[in-house]
Amino acid sequence: GTILNRIVRWTNDGLEYEADPRQAETLVDELGLQGAKGLSTPAVKPSIGSIRGDKKLSEDKVTHFRALAARANYLSADRPECQFAAKEICRFMAEPTVLSTEALKRLGRYLVKFPRLIYKYPFQTVVEGLDVYVDTDHAGCLRTRKSTSGGCIIVGRHLLKSWSSTQPTITLSSGEAELHGVVKGSANGLGFLSMLADFQITLPLRVWTDSSASKGICSRQGLGKVRHLDVQDLWIQQRLRNGDFSLYKIKGDDNPGDLFTKASLTYSRIEALLTMLGCIYQEGRAESAPALRHKGGEKRVLEAERRPRWSDENESDSEENSSNHGRDIGERAAIELLKRVGFPHSRARDYRKEQARDPYPELPECRDHMTDLGESIGRDNRGRSSLPQMKISRLRGSKEGC
Repeated sequence: GTILNRIVRWTNDGLEYEADPRQAETLVDELGLQGAKGLSTPAVKPSIGSIRGDKKLSEDKVTHFRALAARANYLSADRPECQFAAKEICRFMAEPTVLSTEALKRLGRYLVKFPRLIYKYPFQTVVEGLDVYVDTDHAGCLRTRKSTSGGCIIVGRHLLKSWSSTQPTITLSSGEAELHGVVKGSANGLGFLSMLADFQITLPLRVWTDSSASKGICSRQGLGKVRHLDVQDLWIQQRLRNGDFSLYKIKGDDNPGDLFTKASLTYSRIEALLTMLGCIYQEGRAESAPALRHKGGEKRVLEAERRPRWSDENESDSEENSSNHGRDIGERAAIELLKRVGFPHSRARDYRKEQARDPYPELPECRDHMTDLGESIGRDNRGRSSLPQMKISRLRGSKEGC
């Protein structure tokens, strides 16, 4: 069946889910990439020279670019490996450039090769908790030197939410950038717990990061030596100390958050991360998918103003396994592979979490005797006429002395 044009299938082992195929087909069609050679990665990091030589897109192509960028952003909600590429493309919505058009073309060529991605949701009997994996690419944008935060929310072996976003401020260190990523992931995890509570489901929250610096900042109380940090990020220290969630340190190679923060991943790395998340490539088209309708009239195609020069160093790595691209490893084989590889949270006992601690005792506020006296007079007698005679004589004496 379909839900909001997404394809959902019941199987003997669980559920299968995939995006509306018309989104990818329309994107490829309007980019003029029918029959083009596909690429194995959705994005590539531009060089400094290409950024400096970039120029604005002509006015007659701006509207079409924005429409295709919005479509790519909509599609990326169901294609986790395309979220970083779509996010980088949408950053040029205000002022599209030739380089952003090339990035959009590359994403289209990736969809030519891999138009279909299947989510596998096998049945689960025991779920230990709600796990959030976060990662950050510090100063990864060569144009603005801003960092990228990414992560995903997983219940057992089911991927339920993922994101890739550019941090609004320029961070001064990788630890600070990773802290912002942990804060965003923790906020999403706590929000997801609140939603699960509406369904009478209670699960512990576990946050996983590959940064020792961010874990250290979250584990202590106060700013320490990083006084330039914004205090809006420090609520995580109190929530961690109160035991609202647990924070774990994992290796970078075991972190599926890499998929949402980097453009330099090889095809083999992307496939391994997708398999870890329970997603596999598949050829063909779903039988229950709605057909693509072609509109009449003149066809619009977004053409680049100069020939794209792809400098993907990972292309050789992917072409070696070209015979295996798009292979359907099978439903049961994918589930067995996921069981064998597993998430770090399936081996949570092997990791050391940050333990909850007693909150710092709050000191009582100092009492203001003048305020206490005024409150007692106002409460008991009200008005100047009821002041004690001794107080009145002192006030008169002080006035005569002046």
